[in-house]
Amino acid sequence: MASVFRPATAVSAVTGIVPFATRIEPNPVSGDPEVGLMAQVWDPLWMLGRQWQFGEFAGEDTGTPLAVTVSAEFDPITAWHPGPLPEEGESRDWQAWRAGDLLEPHVEAEASDPPPDGSGHTRFAVVAAWALQDVLAELGEATAVARIVQRFPVTTVGDDASDWAQTQRMLVGRTFDAQAFATAIARSHPAWLTAALRREGREAARAAIDEWRAWFAEESGAEAAPSSWVDRRLEYGFSVATTAQVLSAPEYGGGTVGWSSFDLLPRENAPDAAGHAPEPITRNVLASRLEFPGSPVSRFWEFEDAAVSLGAVYADPDELARVLVVEAAIVTGDDWLVLPVDTPPGGVLRVHGVRWVDTFGSLWELTEQPTPVPAGAAAAPWRMFTTTEAAPEPGAPRGELEGLFVPPAAAAVFEGPPIEDVRFLRDETANLVWAIEQTVPAVSGDPAPVKAGAMPPPRPINPGDAPAEKVLGYELQTFVPDNWHPYVAQVSEDGVLLRRARMADAVDGAAKGRLLAEDAQEVLIAAEVPRQGVRIQRIPRAARRADGTWSVWIGRLVTPAFGEGESGLQFDRTRRPTG
Repeated sequence: MASVFRPATAVSAVTGIVPFATRIEPNPVSGDPEVGLMAQVWDPLWMLGRQWQFGEFAGEDTGTPLAVTVSAEFDPITAWHPGPLPEEGESRDWQAWRAGDLLEPHVEAEASDPPPDGSGHTRFAVVAAWALQDVLAELGEATAVARIVQRFPVTTVGDDASDWAQTQRMLVGRTFDAQAFATAIARSHPAWLTAALRREGREAARAAIDEWRAWFAEESGAEAAPSSWVDRRLEYGFSVATTAQVLSAPEYGGGTVGWSSFDLLPRENAPDAAGHAPEPITRNVLASRLEFPGSPVSRFWEFEDAAVSLGAVYADPDELARVLVVEAAIVTGDDWLVLPVDTPPGGVLRVHGVRWVDTFGSLWELTEQPTPVPAGAAAAPWRMFTTTEAAPEPGAPRGELEGLFVPPAAAAVFEGPPIEDVRFLRDETANLVWAIEQTVPAVSGDPAPVKAGAMPPPRPINPGDAPAEKVLGYELQTFVPDNWHPYVAQVSEDGVLLRRARMADAVDGAAKGRLLAEDAQEVLIAAEVPRQGVRIQRIPRAARRADGTWSVWIGRLVTPAFGEGESGLQFDRTRRPTG
């Protein structure tokens, strides 16, 4: 086997173009790879002489970094603003940011849904009530538990035969209404509760009740932050501020908050950050080679991963990005090093300088440099992980954030099944937009599919004395299920809007879930419902904070739907009399 220059085998079947030809690979000709693996050289002295001639032994630019020191600063988030920022001159209602919090619960959290039956007793309330009963039972407060159950009984739903109604009737006399009890002790402990507690363990029981009350208020969403949901746009909008910069996320669709969700607002003044200042950071790290699964190895005699063959990567003439990635991996793979610098979450990390000592003992230093702007360009070239200004002023250069923005996002989010699912679809035949409720919360709080009402029988047509085959009846419109809610397009000063309407013969046109029941959801911007439609889900989520505590909330997730819909709605129809 001999090591020869062999161009890549990926050739376009259409044009015959070879995307790259800079990789040296072994080409076996004898079937025995032993000779090629030995990498024999006929004249090693000549090769050493050529290395000396080109100055490779001087080590001017070939030393490997050993000890690396990174000097940086961290500018923390000090405040956040729910919803879009008001117009210039109006007051900004900034909310103080607490270090260690997660951004998603603040932005997405909403108050818990009231039970459809008005009983105030959902599945969560049952769990909360039993949790307090267990704690008080361990403290020996059986009398207090009995008194609470007596004063705040579970309210049943009457003659309802649903599974949850049967569960509620079983709870009568066994547990209490957690919401009613929490409201009764919101300000202080009533006298009857104090008298029911044992004197020797009264302080411990009172502390346990206070802790339960705070936990119940937080988990039930009674203290949810102001809403960041932008009703007409079907998305979230919010802003965050550090000690020096303001960043805005105007089109956050829920799910995961990343650096790409934010735009820089260079002309927006950050709120007062009294007591906060950028934190200097110094890290002594070891440089490691940039690698990826299947990357080329840096040594000739080391076997590479057989599952990846960079020389066989196929690329069409228009796939320039793929060619560049493979070319960079083959040619300059050893020229990139990784310096891991841990940063606290929730702020901007700015690297001011990097110093390192290489294998030849030389000391190198690299200081912070502004990104060069090419002549005639309005902004610096695009770079990954760079937060820029979305809409610069005419003639002004595009603003660019100095540093890397690290949002205080959850590392992992646990999600439950969607408790509500609504799809907005365009119906070109009927010239309408439909909001279709597919899943809504049940009385227990669990998701339940929406059961549309049955199609009513057609209205009878009396032909009178005329033959039935010669009589035509008139229908104003055809039947549409009551979980299909129409939106009609209207032209206004703000552009084309979608306004909620109601079918003329709808038996029950009220929304069964929460999304469409909100008054602010009556009007939408038409551009927010494209041809593929929009799907909005309300999903229960849970994540751990930095200190290990849990945060539980219900957020909305906005994703594309599955194309246009067809309701079959028709107007001004005629039909023959039915028997």
